[in-house]
Amino acid sequence: MRAIIGGTGIDELFPNSKVYEIDTQYGKAHYIKEHNTIIILRHGVNHSIPPHLINYLANIDALRLLDVDKCIGIYTVGSISNKLPPGSVTVIDDFIDFTGGKRKSTFSTSDNVFHLEMTDLFDLDLKVKLRKEASLCTFPLGDGGVYICTNGPRLESPAEIRMFDHFGADFVGMTGCPEFELLNEAKIKFVALAYSINWASGVNHDKVTFLHHQSRAKIAQAIISFSIKSYEAKD
Repeated sequence: MRAIIGGTGIDELFPNSKVYEIDTQYGKAHYIKEHNTIIILRHGVNHSIPPHLINYLANIDALRLLDVDKCIGIYTVGSISNKLPPGSVTVIDDFIDFTGGKRKSTFSTSDNVFHLEMTDLFDLDLKVKLRKEASLCTFPLGDGGVYICTNGPRLESPAEIRMFDHFGADFVGMTGCPEFELLNEAKIKFVALAYSINWASGVNHDKVTFLHHQSRAKIAQAIISFSIKSYEAKD
């Protein structure tokens, strides 16, 4: 089974879809099913859960219960470097977890101790297919970049963004971690897409200005389209 994890604006693309609720040992998760694809509603029904309160364990465990073996995560971000200007999309290459240990971020317990390395976190084959299908949809992807995750829900300060720039981060979001880590622990082949809706605090503008809602919806629709096509592409 294949899946997409979507956040801001994703549920609005499927207004007539039935929302399913699934119980996991970590709590409830919500999803819809379109084009033979499970779409996890990261923020719950009607986008009712802020980033720092999302039950990430339940969402990823739900994928395991639904026998998902491939997943594409979609993340809205603020741009730090020119690698991803607002309105553009890229495949994430690497990440920095700056959530401060405030989130439940692992399936490991005292009865289930393990350590996983992060070198090959994102699936290369799925990356190639995504790039190909995006290009065929005349929506070429950017050339990668490093995602840094903050706890939220507040936006970052200009000083923090300058620090993240020194760390080597190209864009910042609030939901990538612990999803990246949990998908790795669940042994689900995974690729992450970032699309920028603003310049981060202090970058290029005095105030943070977000892309218009219609522009964001158009980008999200394109991402969903070429993501589903990448699943259907032959090897």
